[in-house]
Amino acid sequence: MTNPYANKTPEKRKAIIAKSIATRKRNIAEREERKREALELRDTLICEIKNLKEELAGLQKIKIFNKAAITLTNKTLISPEEIVKSSNPWQKATGVYFLILNRKIVYVGQSVNIYGRLNDHTDKQFDSFSFIPCERNILDKLESLYIHVLQPKLNGSYSNGSVKNAPMSLKQLIGM
Repeated sequence: MTNPYANKTPEKRKAIIAKSIATRKRNIAEREERKREALELRDTLICEIKNLKEELAGLQKIKIFNKAAITLTNKTLISPEEIVKSSNPWQKATGVYFLILNRKIVYVGQSVNIYGRLNDHTDKQFDSFSFIPCERNILDKLESLYIHVLQPKLNGSYSNGSVKNAPMSLKQLIGM
């Protein structure tokens, strides 16, 4: 066997060795990069598997509760996503409200928190309500106009009984 470097100059031998070393280093770096990518992929897959197992456990739990719900109520449960999707933003409703009994307006009132105020009307009989949102600064005027026009039976009357009690009289409203 002959030495392949025997007929090479020292400079050529150094160049061949340097190239060989650079190739080995590049190969080692490429193997390390592939190993790092494989570890990243493995970690990603482990995380995905964990998430899928959690999702499966949640779906199995929902399935069990849906069976119970059907047995107890003859209805299935609505998913949290559906509940959130169909939700409405909460805000206090300021305005004039109307208490209704048998499709007739029986009381007119005002509030800066209509939903809270409705709970205070345990003394009045009504089966539904409606309201008109408005700014706080016109509540007295709007309520008074509706009381004077509608004359609801549950709004109190002045002592003479001829005019319904409203925050503002007709004279005040029309500027007489």
